Amino acid sequence: MALAAFATPVAGRATFRGRRDAPRRHLAPSPARARVRFSIRADASSSDDGTDVEALKAELLAVLGKGGDGASRMARVGDRKRLEELVEALEARNPNPEPFERPDLFLEEWQLLTTFQPGTADVSFFSVESWVKYLFEKGPSPVQSLVVGNSTVDNVFQVLEDPRRSSPTDSSPNDKKWENVVEFGPGVALTIEAKMEGVRDANSFFYRFSGGYFSVENEWGGPDGFKIPYPVPFDVLENIRPGQTKGWFATTYLDEDIRISKGNKGSYFVLRRPETYWETKKSREMK
Repeated sequence: MALAAFATPVAGRATFRGRRDAPRRHLAPSPARARVRFSIRADASSSDDGTDVEALKAELLAVLGKGGDGASRMARVGDRKRLEELVEALEARNPNPEPFERPDLFLEEWQLLTTFQPGTADVSFFSVESWVKYLFEKGPSPVQSLVVGNSTVDNVFQVLEDPRRSSPTDSSPNDKKWENVVEFGPGVALTIEAKMEGVRDANSFFYRFSGGYFSVENEWGGPDGFKIPYPVPFDVLENIRPGQTKGWFATTYLDEDIRISKGNKGSYFVLRRPETYWETKKSREMK
């Protein structure tokens, strides 16, 4: 399960979305969803076969839209085969094969556009076949499908910290986190937290889901908001079925605008930077 991240600011970490920055379904007219817009930078090079990376990215974004649609987030698009081809083509042209060496590009907030497992049919929470594949094979999570693909979900985000230790000789516990956040509406979100358990190789890290909470930061939450613990006992699940709550997460394509990642069960995640990310980051650094 790899949802994505929001909500209450974490101490020492800047957030690039205010509670009202993301598009909301209840707003009218529908073009309000275009408030989450993104820019594509024209600095990628062409490949040996002449296919321009920017052209591939533009086509990918045209297929997936802006990430606010549940069907697209679960890769329920018109041409699924072409989506997989575009992802594979970008992976072959990855300008940053060692993402941890580019923390300026890799870290902090990303919006989920879609997730899928190549060659796998659509996953449904209400499908017996989907549950059998998830429990006994390496199929995608039906719970993830229910949440990420839900039409009532506004946006899904991931927030990454640096999985590396501060120094090679540092033996203190690694307190780095990978947050997955689901926004349900103005000021209401579910955050799933995973502990980063070290670097696996040049482009992936180990993780273990450790907890989560629902947060309410609107008129119902009062002046300071409140949190409700997420009622999933990850430690119990791990004891019942070892490996169910942990794994590794790799980044197979990375630039200023797009990140493509792959989980240990074979699921792919295509993400992009929020519209105001770079402007906000630059403004913060100038202070």
